[in-house]
Amino acid sequence: MHDSAEIHTIFQDACALKAEYTRINEHIVRVVCAVPYGRVTTVEAISHFLLVPAHHVTYLLARRPDTHVLAPERPSNSPPHVSWQPSVPWHRVLAHRGAIGRPFLDANGRTQVQNLMAEGVAVDFRGRIGDFDARFFEITTASTGVTPNVR
Repeated sequence: MHDSAEIHTIFQDACALKAEYTRINEHIVRVVCAVPYGRVTTVEAISHFLLVPAHHVTYLLARRPDTHVLAPERPSNSPPHVSWQPSVPWHRVLAHRGAIGRPFLDANGRTQVQNLMAEGVAVDFRGRIGDFDARFFEITTASTGVTPNVR
């Protein structure tokens, strides 16, 4: 049985962890929103910049609600405490070295490839960005407005 001091400490630790995840999730969304039209970045670039595991970035983007939902309530598949705006350009975040990820759909039923091609980004038959190096968006504090917390 736990005494009241132990329970209080466990509760404080849980609250601190929840606050940390909320901050990380908000930073991921802010970085993704900073990627300009017609440019791309990768899950790895975001994870290295924010000092978080790549699977955390992937998980958050895979669980995003439809990007055009403007309801004040949080969709059931959205991670908690993430402020999704209608213009989060999730499709600009690629897998390793410009590969297209899984074929997620946006609110209009378009895939990542269709969204990228609508922005003038060429995708080859292997599902890779042809001019990846030229289109790659360098993630920095200056380019995103996000300062990662060093642990």
